[in-house]
Amino acid sequence: MKAIQPPAQAVRSAPRGVVKNVTLHAIQQASRRDEFIYYYQPKVSMVSGCISGAEALLRWRRPDGSMVYPNEFIPVSESTGFITEITIRMLKRLAADVARIRSVGPDLVVSFNASARDFEDHRFVTALFHVLDRGQLDPEGIEVEVTESAALSGNIGLVEQLLRLRNRRVALAMDDFGAGYANIDALSRLPFTSLKLDNGVVRRMHASDKDAQIVSSNVRMAHNLGFDVVAEGVETELTYYTLQQVGCSHAQGYWIGQPMPLEDFLVFVASGQRWPGSATGLVHMATIDHLEWRKLIIDKLVLSKRLRLSLSEEDIRRCQLPPTECRLGRWYDGPGRQLAGVAEYSELGRVHNALHACAKHIFDLSRAGTTNAQFASAILELSEHSIHVVAGLQALEQATFMKMLVDAEASFPNEDPLS
Repeated sequence: MKAIQPPAQAVRSAPRGVVKNVTLHAIQQASRRDEFIYYYQPKVSMVSGCISGAEALLRWRRPDGSMVYPNEFIPVSESTGFITEITIRMLKRLAADVARIRSVGPDLVVSFNASARDFEDHRFVTALFHVLDRGQLDPEGIEVEVTESAALSGNIGLVEQLLRLRNRRVALAMDDFGAGYANIDALSRLPFTSLKLDNGVVRRMHASDKDAQIVSSNVRMAHNLGFDVVAEGVETELTYYTLQQVGCSHAQGYWIGQPMPLEDFLVFVASGQRWPGSATGLVHMATIDHLEWRKLIIDKLVLSKRLRLSLSEEDIRRCQLPPTECRLGRWYDGPGRQLAGVAEYSELGRVHNALHACAKHIFDLSRAGTTNAQFASAILELSEHSIHVVAGLQALEQATFMKMLVDAEASFPNEDPLS
């Protein structure tokens, strides 16, 4: 299949200039002269195929048009602590840029980076709140990216400040996940809403089955924690489709578009460019969610019956969850709703509701006391409902596969969509 080419504006290179031995004084002078700007690298929803937002990437454009690239000035800025001054000063420009971006794409979300230095005191968060309070930024339109190393830095105030941001509805992403030593404890303690797979991890996934499994496991873990997943470094069509099929939410990389000046990005958004969208990965995730829920419920009920133990409050809550509150139900009424026009979607809702009614019936029987034969019969009934749910999910997955092939054939009528 031919690669889908982004508009010409997406692949324009910025003027290239190399400045060696950048000093703090030169960086301070550049900041005062407003020589720092943002370039925007687009992100695409792998489910809808539409542009979902962008990452704002700091660039230094000198008066002669030459560029000083981040690897030349960021290390000096971070080591001296001046990076926070730049971050705060750039908030006004970011607010103006985001306003223009959302005037073209009202639902687009723009992310920007905050370093470990930015969280060493309250100045950055206070400055961001000031911009939000003045109505210059909509919290729903931005996301703060925190590097994995910053998240693991042990900064005492980090958790407090991230919680303050979340309380203001600002989304938070752990950036460069997989590049270092991120652990489950950090992900559980910090209020992230999304996880960005490091581009090195993404590029290595085609090297071996082991690397592919690592990526797939990271996507699954993020899903279990309720995070969106953004894959950086998507540079080929194969990488895009592979990530899409394992349930990745968003893609960012040169196959989508290079970082570009604001004006070019606005043209890029207005062009209406589309990428292949598919919910097959999410349906796969929903299938695993259901099987894990079924096993948990049966294990808890059987152990309670066998060992004559009372169910914990949490176990009782899980057994009595309404259909809309389990993971499958949240997917069905959330991201899965885009499939509402598909007949298989409605059928899945029906069998899923019947499953939960059966689970509640078994729970009531368990509390009332039943014979082993009655209890086994009820468990068998739950398993039969589960089979119907899995069949419904597979039928829905098949329907999304067929839609993907039809869309591919419409885009490339002279090619075999499976070639």
